[in-house]
Amino acid sequence: MTVEVIADGLGFTEGPACLPDGRIAVTSISHGCVYIIDPTGGPMDRVDTGGGPNGLAVGSDGEIYVAQNGGVFGASGNAEPGVQVIRGGRVDYLAEGMDAPNDLVIGPDARLWVTDTRAGIDFANPDPNKPGWVWAVETSTGEKELMLDSGPVFINGLGFSPDAARLMVTTTSGAQLWSYRLDPAGRPGKDSAEVLCTFDGGWPDGIAVCADGTYWVALTGGHRLDRVDQHGDVVEAVALPDGSLPTNVCLNAENPNELWVTASFHQALLRVRLRLKSGQPEHSHPMS
Repeated sequence: MTVEVIADGLGFTEGPACLPDGRIAVTSISHGCVYIIDPTGGPMDRVDTGGGPNGLAVGSDGEIYVAQNGGVFGASGNAEPGVQVIRGGRVDYLAEGMDAPNDLVIGPDARLWVTDTRAGIDFANPDPNKPGWVWAVETSTGEKELMLDSGPVFINGLGFSPDAARLMVTTTSGAQLWSYRLDPAGRPGKDSAEVLCTFDGGWPDGIAVCADGTYWVALTGGHRLDRVDQHGDVVEAVALPDGSLPTNVCLNAENPNELWVTASFHQALLRVRLRLKSGQPEHSHPMS
């Protein structure tokens, strides 16, 4: 395994997300912007969003969706909380009326699913009266629907199982990965909530879903990535340089044996090259 610094000086960074042209988009909460990085060494672009841009997702036409937390997490300043969209370098709001959006992903219903932590969090004494929310947002109209109103406190990363049967979310203060079975209407059933994994020595942030049904989870205080299987067992761990504070992870769209990782305390985007398993082809595409 190798770890390579692709770009640094990015501030407190999150994301990342792969663009159709091979570049990587990351947010900078502290700089109030999205950076577009060419991993081959080309120039880096900057798009100012203001506030505290958190998670990213990329649409089918290359538009970039931003979870704008409004400025509650170490941001450059205040902004309206909601979902922003970047097209052709222009920033607009797709949806507003949220508390503190954190991360987002395009769901099996083609809507944007968004975690909403609702406020800043006191890790020593998290407020149980502000359970996490999950929204679903129509990308064409910005119409939003509250899909989960009683999730775990300090809800953070999210993704869907490869069979689209379950919604997976992390809770940072609780150091857990949660699973919700979707009902026939495509909503996460409250009664189906299950703690799939409780992590040791780290607080989970963003996740990436692999085609085999395992989940890479960025563990901030642990300065590592854990890979969790369908049974909740940690089957692989990747140690990152001390003090990295990884906030998010995504699969390289061109090579599933590589991960893009945002290391917030190092203000850097990392490329992690994993060891090939015995008999594994050098290049096989991950799930889309």
